[in-house]
Amino acid sequence: MWDICEPGLAEFRANGWKLVVVSEPSERRSRPAENAGVVDPGPNPTGWVRLLSCRDGLVGASARIRLPDVELPPLSEVFVRGDEIHFLFPATATCPIGMELVLLGIEADENHLLVESTISINTSLLDSSPQVELRVGGGHPGKPNWDNTPWSVLANLADVHWWAASSRQPGLGPAVMTQLCCDRRDLHSLDQRGSATDRGLCFFGDFLEKGVIRRIRPWWLWSNQRVARDVAERVSLALRDRPLPLGS
Repeated sequence: MWDICEPGLAEFRANGWKLVVVSEPSERRSRPAENAGVVDPGPNPTGWVRLLSCRDGLVGASARIRLPDVELPPLSEVFVRGDEIHFLFPATATCPIGMELVLLGIEADENHLLVESTISINTSLLDSSPQVELRVGGGHPGKPNWDNTPWSVLANLADVHWWAASSRQPGLGPAVMTQLCCDRRDLHSLDQRGSATDRGLCFFGDFLEKGVIRRIRPWWLWSNQRVARDVAERVSLALRDRPLPLGS
């Protein structure tokens, strides 16, 4: 069940797992000082959306969804529709590339939590080439380091590709492991120009026409250990057979 705790922060709890989703402000733009003679530009742009997965007895794991070199618009709305939660970042004059994030809990047991994410981007620009980057943080999950936890290729099952990233650090104890899978409908959008071993997984990056919506639907699996092959095969078949998401 989703619970909107405060603007820009929501939680999902199921069978001992907790997923915290938070919209984090941009680090690149600061508000003008008071009495500086500058008009207040309004809410700060968004830097990224962070996903923090936790379970008792395990150090949590942080992941983020962002658009590299792009400030997202301020979060305008968070709402629950059925079993889904929606985060809306509509394009503005100062932040012309918008995003919508929809999250849906698929299943949870004592060993893993499986969540579907649908990420949609659009632009009001005539010439732009935005990417979507998915990255896992290392170190303390509350203050992750985003530069030292690469993805590794895990498997290719039923035309579904799997990646894994472990944020476990010495001295912090057992940690949640993060796994991600995409089917062939999203793989054609995967940017092959770089390696996920030295950056996050990146999608898109070619010309995005004004008014066009691009969408990917990766599934996240957080677990207490590397996902078992039989579970990965079952999840792969479920993802492959799931209908494409419709527009909101």
